[in-house]
Amino acid sequence: MEFSATSPFTAQPPKVSHLPVRLRDLLKREVCLEITRAHIEAALQQVQAEAEQLKKTRPPFLFLHGKPLRSEFETRQAGANESLAALSQGLQKVAAAQPRLRSWVEDDLETFLRDSQPAYVNGLAAHQFPDDWQRAVQRFDQRVAGFRAALGLVQATLSAVPAGVALAAHGAAFECLMPARQWGALLDYEVQFFNRLADTQRRMVGVGDDTLRRQPEPQFGAMVGQWARLTADVVRRHVADLLIQLEHAAAEARAAYASEAALATGGAAARSFLYPFWEALRQLMRLEIKPDEVEGVVAETERMVAAAGG
Repeated sequence: MEFSATSPFTAQPPKVSHLPVRLRDLLKREVCLEITRAHIEAALQQVQAEAEQLKKTRPPFLFLHGKPLRSEFETRQAGANESLAALSQGLQKVAAAQPRLRSWVEDDLETFLRDSQPAYVNGLAAHQFPDDWQRAVQRFDQRVAGFRAALGLVQATLSAVPAGVALAAHGAAFECLMPARQWGALLDYEVQFFNRLADTQRRMVGVGDDTLRRQPEPQFGAMVGQWARLTADVVRRHVADLLIQLEHAAAEARAAYASEAALATGGAAARSFLYPFWEALRQLMRLEIKPDEVEGVVAETERMVAAAGG
């Protein structure tokens, strides 16, 4: 299969102000964490060097010296130890928050590229960017696993709903429908994007060439959204049926995804569209951040990550 794409597979990042609000906020938090980590690591290195130098200046047989000299040295040593402990603790907190923050940025950025950067979609359709293809497969798997787990929670909660009671009238049951519907909608989006890639390939190749086969779009999110007005016994049957449908649809789509990912090769081109784009956005965001706001943003971000389960 040969592609005749004419669009370039590179693009200049947009202005930071043009990014979606949530992506811009997450990117800002990520960069503030990076700035803080670099500052802490530099300060820690300096304090460690000063502590080592202080050890070298320790008078031999310090206990034989006068109290003023002992007190001065012990005070300096205690201060160095306190600084080392505080900086180490601060570094641990920042380092612990970074992986979760990066995963949020990456996920939002992936969606942004799909929806606003034709060069990205064209590149994937033309088997470019193998790293991005692998991430697409992993993201699909994540959505399937999240939806499956959410449906399992719905099933478990239904046992506590009296017969004949609609889920909308039962607080716990109604609440567990919300994440299930959200995960279903996320999975719907993945299938829709897969079909966009299939359609893009058809436009890029000659008539009769093999391309991605479009997948049925089941509208999982909409299905779950209808359950609120149904009774628990009816929803139980719907959940069981939907789990079977999910496994079948996910297996077919994933097999097609994985086979396409295996065809992707960076060659002389970049292995990823997203990562260079992301780094360019980081550099632009650094120009937007005021030094006096970094500390507050980092503290708020650490609380946000902790509230999300670290």
